[in-house]
Amino acid sequence: MIALISLIFMIIVLDGVVSAAEAALFTVPPARAKFLSETSHAGKSLLALKESMGGPISVLVALSNLITIAGSVFSGIMAARVFGEEWVGLFAACLTFLIMVFAEIMPKRVGERYAEQVSLMAALPLGFTVKMFTPIIRAVERVTGPITPYKKVSTSEEEISFLAKLGAKEGSIENYEGELIQRIFKLNNINAADMMTPRPLVFFLDGNRTLGESHDLIHQSKYSRIPVYDKKPDRVVGVAHVKDLLAALLQQKSGMLIREFAQPPLVVPEDKLGDELLREFRRTKQSLAVVVDDHGRVVGVVGVEDILGELVGEVLEEKEISPELIKRVSKNEVVAHGETQVSTLNNFFNIDIPDHRTINGYLLKKFGRLPAAKDVAEVGNLKFIVEEVSPSAIERVRVVKGE
Repeated sequence: MIALISLIFMIIVLDGVVSAAEAALFTVPPARAKFLSETSHAGKSLLALKESMGGPISVLVALSNLITIAGSVFSGIMAARVFGEEWVGLFAACLTFLIMVFAEIMPKRVGERYAEQVSLMAALPLGFTVKMFTPIIRAVERVTGPITPYKKVSTSEEEISFLAKLGAKEGSIENYEGELIQRIFKLNNINAADMMTPRPLVFFLDGNRTLGESHDLIHQSKYSRIPVYDKKPDRVVGVAHVKDLLAALLQQKSGMLIREFAQPPLVVPEDKLGDELLREFRRTKQSLAVVVDDHGRVVGVVGVEDILGELVGEVLEEKEISPELIKRVSKNEVVAHGETQVSTLNNFFNIDIPDHRTINGYLLKKFGRLPAAKDVAEVGNLKFIVEEVSPSAIERVRVVKGE
C-alpha cells in the first residue's frame, strides 16, 4: 500500500514539474528571455530554448507521456494486487482525476503565474535533456517535418498596436505612451507629401541676391532655415540657416550673395515614407528636405519637426495661429485662422474649393449665420469644425479631410 501511494505521489510530482516547465516556457516572451540571457547562465540557456522551441516541446511532451503512461501501468498492476482486479477500473478513474488536477491544471497555472522563475529553474536541466536526446528529436522532426513544418512566430504591427492599447487601458503604460507607440507605426503609412508645407506657403530666398538686398526679408522671416533658389523656386540650390545670415549682416558682409550661405539641400520624392524620411534625416544630419514631384518640380518642404508632430502631436497655442499660417495636426487635419484665404487651404490639401474669400467669409455663407464653437460644416470630404468665435467673426477652425 505504501509503495502504491509513493508511486502515485511520484507520478503527480514528476508530471507536475514537466507541466509547469512547459507552461512557463510558452509564457515567457522572447524579448524577456533575451534580457535574462544577459544576466545569468540560466538565462542564456532559456534564450537558446526559446529560439528553437521544437526540441524542448518534443522533450517535454515525451516526458509527460512517458511518466503518465508508465506510471499508470505500474500503479495499475500494484492496485490490482492490493485491492483486487475488480477495483482497477475505479482506481484508474481516480488516478486520472488526480493527474488531471494536480499534475496538469494546477502546475500549468503555477508555471504561467511564475513563468520567469520556473523557466529559469528548468532551463539548465531541460537544455541538458534536449542535447542528450538531440538524435532522437532530429529523427522525429525529419518524419514530422513535411507534415507540420516549423514556422518561427513573429510579432506583427497590429499585435503590438493592440497590446499598446490594452496596456494603456489596463494602466500598465501611460495613455500617452500607448498613443506614441501607435503613432510610430503610422509613419510607414504617410509620406512626405502628407507632412510637407506646400510650395505656395514656403518662404524662399533668391540665391542671386545679396545679403543687403535681402535684409528686410531675412528679418521678417519666422523660420530658422530657408530654402535658397537660383532664378526660380524649382531650382533650389540649398538651405540657408537664418543665424548664419544674421551673423554675416552683423559682420558687415552685406555684399555677399545668399547662395554662398546655402548648404546642399536634401531632396526627396513626395512619396517618401515617413519612417524612411526620418532615417534619411538621421543619416545626413539634416533637418529640412525639399520635396519634389515626378517631374522634379518643387512641391514643398518637410522638416524633422513635421515628423515629430506626427509622433507626439502639435501643441497649438492661440497666438501661433495667424491668417498667414496653417498648422498641420496630422496627415489629414489642420488648424487655421478664420482670416486665412480659402486658396491657401486649397494649396495645403491639394483641393479646389471655388471661392476667393477667407475661411471666415466662406463658412459664414455656408452656415447662414455666425456659428458657435463646435459647430460643424461638411463640404465634400472636408469637415470644418469651428473652435473659436468672436462677437462678429470665426477666429479659429479645425479642418479634417476624409480618406
